[in-house]
Amino acid sequence: MPLSTDDITREAGASAQDEGQEMSGTGSRTGKAGRILRSPAAIATLLLLLMGTVTALAWYASVWKREVKVSRVAIGGVSLLSRQKLEKSLSPLVGRKLAEVREEEIRRPLVPEPYIRELQIVRELNGTIRVTVSERQPFAMTVFQGRPMVIDTEGMLLPDTGVSGRYHRLPVIYGIDRAVPVRGGIWRMHSDDIRVLQSIISAFAGSGYAGLMLREIHLAQGNQSWFMVSGSPIRFILGNDGNFKEKLKKFEIFWQKVIAKKGFDCYESVDLRFRERVFAKEPQIAGVSPVPSAPASAATDSLPVQKTLPR
Repeated sequence: MPLSTDDITREAGASAQDEGQEMSGTGSRTGKAGRILRSPAAIATLLLLLMGTVTALAWYASVWKREVKVSRVAIGGVSLLSRQKLEKSLSPLVGRKLAEVREEEIRRPLVPEPYIRELQIVRELNGTIRVTVSERQPFAMTVFQGRPMVIDTEGMLLPDTGVSGRYHRLPVIYGIDRAVPVRGGIWRMHSDDIRVLQSIISAFAGSGYAGLMLREIHLAQGNQSWFMVSGSPIRFILGNDGNFKEKLKKFEIFWQKVIAKKGFDCYESVDLRFRERVFAKEPQIAGVSPVPSAPASAATDSLPVQKTLPR
């Protein structure tokens, strides 16, 4: 039966009224739930549940951590030392409870090793003890009290257990006679000797070809330290202070302009301590009086040369 316009309007109004009542009921239920959740009692209950959960997890983690056993010891950061040897020294820790292993027990077997400078220890939750080693860095060698020793960058004398053979052309140092014992065969150079040696070697490292020629350095008090180069018996006097880089520049000029032309054994010593001057002493032959020679300033690019050293 066809519906009139009035019938359609009445049905639409009734439907809208029913929907409004239904939505009003839903909104009322939602608002009531929101008020319940925002109430102090509900918030307190949620907080208690959260705190209880966190506490339970923390307790479980602490119990689990106490029961974790050391599964392995990992050594890192070594190049001079044997990783296997160091790990073997700590092998008695494997199988023990991780929480019961004291740091002193980890350090004690490693501290006697002279080439270990610092240790960093980390305990991992999977049972691994990870030890990162900072090694001492050699930069010279010497013979001290009849034993070959390696000198590190901080002036420590370390037993040479084959370490020097891993480095190319470590300079040999003489004149170390004021070192003091530290522990386990390790000695420390006198602070003045350390300062002079560090300055001289740093200057050689930053030089042109002087560093490639360096053979040995002789430390001497009274501003008398000197060095020798490969293939020549000449003593080159640097002293114990001043600008060593400038002194080595003078050495390189003098070597190229004078010694390379006259011969590698033409002088007994060459003094580089004086500003803009080089003093050279010719070798004396028994029974022959030394003959003075003219300065060779032109040959050394404005570096005057006197053939006798000042006393």
